[in-house]
Amino acid sequence: MITSISRLLTALAAISWYTAVFSQSKPAAFVETGSVIDATTNNPIEGATISFYHSKLSTATNEQGKFYVRQSMQAGDSLFISAIGHVRKRISYNDFIKAKRTVYLHNQVIELHTVTLALNAGDQYKPISKLDIKMRDVTNSQEVLRLVPGLFIGQHAGGGKAEQLFLRGFDIDHGTDINIAVDGMPVNMVSHAHGQGYADLHFLIPELIETISFKKGPYYAEKGNLTTAGFVDFRTKNVLPANMIKLEGGQFNTYRAVGMMNLLSDKAMKKE
Repeated sequence: MITSISRLLTALAAISWYTAVFSQSKPAAFVETGSVIDATTNNPIEGATISFYHSKLSTATNEQGKFYVRQSMQAGDSLFISAIGHVRKRISYNDFIKAKRTVYLHNQVIELHTVTLALNAGDQYKPISKLDIKMRDVTNSQEVLRLVPGLFIGQHAGGGKAEQLFLRGFDIDHGTDINIAVDGMPVNMVSHAHGQGYADLHFLIPELIETISFKKGPYYAEKGNLTTAGFVDFRTKNVLPANMIKLEGGQFNTYRAVGMMNLLSDKAMKKE
């Protein structure tokens, strides 16, 4: 019994010594984390660029508005945060810690002073940037499909009918070989006179589109049926940043009116 206790104490002493020596020679890497939030909508900002003044490092936020850097910052360091459509901000490390590692950016008119390209190897799907959606003058969500590289649409029978789709050499008809969803809701109709998988997106208001993700090829089983040529996933806004009324006129006596009203209180918007 005494021998067993002696061996146990010896083993614990050896482990303690090894841990102390190892921790001194190879300190664990420190990971700085933070979040970038839209000050108006309280939504996370994806693709914001964060630069560190002293260390000369830079990174970008993910779709949750979070960023990570595998190096500790100095007490006198500063962060420069920028995002397209938002006012650039500088914040000291001390203020960053006081703000619980959260930075709020205010909206501004979109300016292309600086464009930063960041590649995140962890991204599973390819998103269409919010800037492309804002800059593209579209009157219906079917035309937003043109932003997907290699996807072509054509209206061959006038209005009131889903467009003809072509992708990766497939004649998709009106949606037979592509999975289309809005906020997780399937748009494709399983059975239709124009073909299986008929997908009519004209019900979706283009001004409400927040993000679009897509992928070409039948590689994702979680997207379900009809992904022979690929899928397109629309995500709409959770809240409206402001009320809006739009009136448009075009050729052949065509007119369009859109009205969107924000009925949520400031408290409810922050919850969103």
